[in-house]
Amino acid sequence: MSNILIEANNISKIYDQDIFLKRGKNIYALNNVNFQLEQGDFICIMGPSGSGKSTLLNCLSTLDQVTRGDIKVFHQSVSTMSKDELCEFRYQKTGFVFQNHNLIPYLSIYDNIAAPIILGKQKAKIIEKKVMDLAKMLEIEDILDKFPHECSGGECQRVAIARALVNQPEILFCDEPTGNLDSKNSHKLLSFLSQLNHQGTTIVLVTHDPVIASYGKTMIYIYDGGVKTTIHQNQASQKSFLEKINQVVHQDTLLYEFDKDEISYQDTNTHEDITMKVEDKKKEYVSRQTVYMIIDGHPIDNNILKNSTPLYIRGSHAEFKNVRNDDISFDLKDIKEIKMDLTAQFVQFGLFSDYTFKVTLDCISDEGIYKFTLKNKDDFIDIIQHFHQLEIPLDDPRHIEEAYHQYPHDYERTKYYRRTHKDLLKYK
Repeated sequence: MSNILIEANNISKIYDQDIFLKRGKNIYALNNVNFQLEQGDFICIMGPSGSGKSTLLNCLSTLDQVTRGDIKVFHQSVSTMSKDELCEFRYQKTGFVFQNHNLIPYLSIYDNIAAPIILGKQKAKIIEKKVMDLAKMLEIEDILDKFPHECSGGECQRVAIARALVNQPEILFCDEPTGNLDSKNSHKLLSFLSQLNHQGTTIVLVTHDPVIASYGKTMIYIYDGGVKTTIHQNQASQKSFLEKINQVVHQDTLLYEFDKDEISYQDTNTHEDITMKVEDKKKEYVSRQTVYMIIDGHPIDNNILKNSTPLYIRGSHAEFKNVRNDDISFDLKDIKEIKMDLTAQFVQFGLFSDYTFKVTLDCISDEGIYKFTLKNKDDFIDIIQHFHQLEIPLDDPRHIEEAYHQYPHDYERTKYYRRTHKDLLKYK
C-alpha cells in the first residue's frame, strides 16, 4: 500500500477572488503548488514573510480550503469529504502546534493537554495515563496543576506539543513553533521533534530560521506563492544540510533571481563568486500527477496552462516537474505500453454543478510507471496520434480514442462518458 499521506496537485489559494466582474483584484497566496507528504517525512517550509508558508500549511491540514487544484489526504480527495469527515480526519490523524501556543487560559496545564481526548469521551484512567506519559516525556510533570500564565514560554510550548500529541496523530503540523523561544529552548524543542520523527511521526513545520529547518529531512523554499527550491538532506550531515539551506536563503536576501538549475552568489568571507547546483537527486516514480501535456507545434490553451503543471513533449523527449518538484525527463521510445483510462469528479458550481472527466495515462517502462492525469480537452486526439507516430502500443479499454473521433467537442464527449461510464460516478 502507498505510504503517501497528503498529496496536493496544482493548488492555488486566491483572496478577493474575482470571477465575473473582472476587477483584476485576485491576490494569489499560493499559485499552482505541488506537494507530497510521505509517511516518516520531516518537511520544513521556508520563505520570506508573506510568501505563502502558513497558507500552504493551513490548506494541507484542511484548516483552509484551496481555490483551485486538489488535495488528497490518505488517498481521499478533500473536495469529496463532508465537514464531519474532515473533523474526524483532524481529530484522528493530525496534531497542531502554533507559534502562540493557544492554550486555554482558564484551564490547568493538565486539562489543556487532556482537552482533545476529553472531547473524545475517553475513560478517565486512559486520559490520565496519556497525559502523565507525555508530561514525563516533555519534562512538564511538575507544572500540571499550574495555569498557562504561571508558566514560561518554553513550558507553554511543550504543553502545546503534549496537547497536539495526546491523540497520537500520524501527522504533526507546526507553524513557527519556536518563534517565541530562546535558542536553548528552541534546540530542546527541535530535538524532541526529531526524536518523534524517528519514532514514526510525520512532521510538516513552517519556519523562517535555517537552523530550525536543518533539523528536518527536506527543505521547501516558497517565494511569491510558488515552490522555488527543494533540498533533501539524504545522507548528508546536519551541518552540510544547514549550509545548503543558508545558501538558498542567502540568495533570496540578496534579491537575486532564482535559476532552475543553479544559484550564484558571492561568499561574504572570501568575496569569491560561487555557483551552487540546487537539485534533488532522489528522482523516483511518484503517485499520479495531474498535468497539461504540450506537444511541440500544436496549439496551447493558455487558460488551462496557467493553472497546470506542464508536461512538455518534444519529439520523443518528455519532461515535467513531479509533486516533489523534481525535474523529471524520460524518452517516450523507452515506453513499452501506454494504458488509457478515465477518472470522474463532481464539481460544485451552483446550478452548473456537474461531473467532469479526465483521461489518465500510465506510461509503462522497464524502470517503472509514469502515472498522469491529463487536463487536455479537445486536443487529446493530437496526443493519441503522436503516440501512434512513435509506434507506442495503446491499451484503451474505455474506447477513449473512438469517443474523440465520434464526439470532437469536450462538452459532447462529457455527456457521452456520463451515459456510458456510470461506474466512474461514485463521488458524493
